[in-house]
Amino acid sequence: MVHSSRRRNFNNKKKGHEPRENKWRDDRDAPGNQGYREVLKENEKYWEYYKQQNVFPLEQFDEFKAALQRDLPVSFRFQGCHKDREQLIHEMENRFFGKIVEAEDTAVCVPKSLPWYKEAYQTPMSRTAVRSHPILAQLHNFLVTEAELGNLSRQEAVSMIPPLLLAPTSEHYVLDLCAAPGSKTTQLLEMIHENDENPKGMVIANDVDMKRCYMLIHHTLKRFRTAACAVTCEDAARFPQIADSDGGLIQFDRVLADVICSGDGTLRKNPEIWKKWTPQDGLGLHRMQIAIARKGAQQLKVGGRMVYSTCSMNPIEDEAVVAQLLRDSKGSLKLVDTSKMLPELKRENGVNQWKVFDRDMKLYNSLEDISEEKMKKVIVPSLFPPTEEEAKEMNLHYSMRITPHAQDTGGFFVALIEKVDESNFDGSAANGPAWKKKKMFKDEPFTFLKLDDERWHDIRNHYGVDESFKYQNLFSRRLESNDANSRQLFYANDAIKNFVKENMAKVSIQNAGMKMFSRTEGKVENTRFRLSQEGIRYLFKFMNKQKVKIGAEDMLHMLKSEENLVPLEKLTCKGDVRKQQNGTVVVYCDEDEPVCTWVGYHTIAPYISKEERLHLLRMMGVDCAEIELLMKSKRKEKAAQDREAAWARKEEEAKASGEPSTSSDAACAALEAPEENIQEMSEVKE
Repeated sequence: MVHSSRRRNFNNKKKGHEPRENKWRDDRDAPGNQGYREVLKENEKYWEYYKQQNVFPLEQFDEFKAALQRDLPVSFRFQGCHKDREQLIHEMENRFFGKIVEAEDTAVCVPKSLPWYKEAYQTPMSRTAVRSHPILAQLHNFLVTEAELGNLSRQEAVSMIPPLLLAPTSEHYVLDLCAAPGSKTTQLLEMIHENDENPKGMVIANDVDMKRCYMLIHHTLKRFRTAACAVTCEDAARFPQIADSDGGLIQFDRVLADVICSGDGTLRKNPEIWKKWTPQDGLGLHRMQIAIARKGAQQLKVGGRMVYSTCSMNPIEDEAVVAQLLRDSKGSLKLVDTSKMLPELKRENGVNQWKVFDRDMKLYNSLEDISEEKMKKVIVPSLFPPTEEEAKEMNLHYSMRITPHAQDTGGFFVALIEKVDESNFDGSAANGPAWKKKKMFKDEPFTFLKLDDERWHDIRNHYGVDESFKYQNLFSRRLESNDANSRQLFYANDAIKNFVKENMAKVSIQNAGMKMFSRTEGKVENTRFRLSQEGIRYLFKFMNKQKVKIGAEDMLHMLKSEENLVPLEKLTCKGDVRKQQNGTVVVYCDEDEPVCTWVGYHTIAPYISKEERLHLLRMMGVDCAEIELLMKSKRKEKAAQDREAAWARKEEEAKASGEPSTSSDAACAALEAPEENIQEMSEVKE
């Protein structure tokens, strides 16, 4: 995991510019068009460092260098547990890939399935090219809308590896220590849901940064819609022990420690690293990485497995950390041989020997080589390779390093570790520095419904919910004294309920479960709560009232209607719908795809997002090209409005501080920028 800030610099141009031609032109490298994009993809220290480390055959160095200097290919994967996965793949391959082939444009490449992960696809084209090329416009719209619903994830190929090695099942308790932005967390959630739509296990997704936690919530809980996940905000190196309801401690079956790193394997997508990378980056993070790995191992139960991974190829951040972890564990941890796992994945084995350099590429063969006092705090014993005897016991070659030139990916390192005995780490072992987390406000409480709660009596009677539904797993985010006025009710499975109730006083829990009910604000008198589309798939099988099976023609009419309120008189199902009480009514053609609607005296309105409406139409065989283009246009318009608002705020701040305003020139330059950058800025913001 690498944390980076992305900055866009635009060419300043005069007003009254000529309008852009309405055709695609790949002229990003033409003179005068490089202002926001020009990066010198060279770093002599980087090249020399990896020539010295011997982490891949030296005769492959030119291929290694050339791969890093190319843009990162676009990759994405379909949700592993989604019932429509095969239909979505069929739709994509038949509707979009054929048009790409027919175009016979050498600048466009058809995405191909990854040989080691059949549900994932990759194209050598860059993200900007996929977004802006007219032949790929419909494919891009498809990817955007389905990704927003969580049906697929636009995820770097190498980042898919750790969950595949962990392979959690529906009963497993999983901890993701450094989870944001959430692509690996979502993949872990898919795996525990693969054979059970309501798994007994759970995934705890943690990140130290509050803003990144918000991104994590959007990517996991809002998109995946699960009762088996909670998001926490804690320093991974000091993640607290988790209490169980029986007075003991919860230990995890699977732990993912995708630790903060220098990100030197991400040069293809983070070009700002080129000019600033030095060996010091890895040295400065080494102790923190050890501390996070040790905390992950402590949280692991005997027989459980942990993946330690980085998006760096540097042995200082990789094998050196794993080696120190094995030393500290005193035999309670062992590396698992991954050579037979994912056989189609090309990788290099982990190494037993490496070299330690400082910022200026000075070589240190041992601690005795340190002459400067300040370097004694930087060059620590754990940086150096294991002895020959240690190396035989550690089996560092069981770990894997993914190099960019092997299969046209980013750089990555993965080690799979199993706990064979209870860890007894030396308390004097080095800890990383504490992360200075900003505590902006007090966490909202979690208040679960009690036995015979009157709100549940109201909900159960109105919707005919079966007695087997665990209503005491519903909760609000209000203090108990004010719980009766809660506007929303969420649902968690037993594992998450237990985790939240026993630990919310000592763990910063930001969000958990999925929304199931919202207050109606007095719109109807029959019930105080309407159903939420977010939780309807789980609740639907317990309902006996307020649901109507309708024909495909009626469903299509509602979904395709440009009117928010569809007249009931236009629907064949109007008689069955009017037999229900006004308010929320669930309609369905397929029990796996229920749709929440709001029914008035004369109209019905689907309560679903534009993306979900589009997905349902697509699954019913409707050509959604025009709707997709309209949605793309609106996304661009919104992104431009957001950008103009940002410049306005900046100008106001400049006026308030008495500084000269430069926003008008910058705004003009921004408006001149290629359209793809407007959307990219919007995506970064989101």
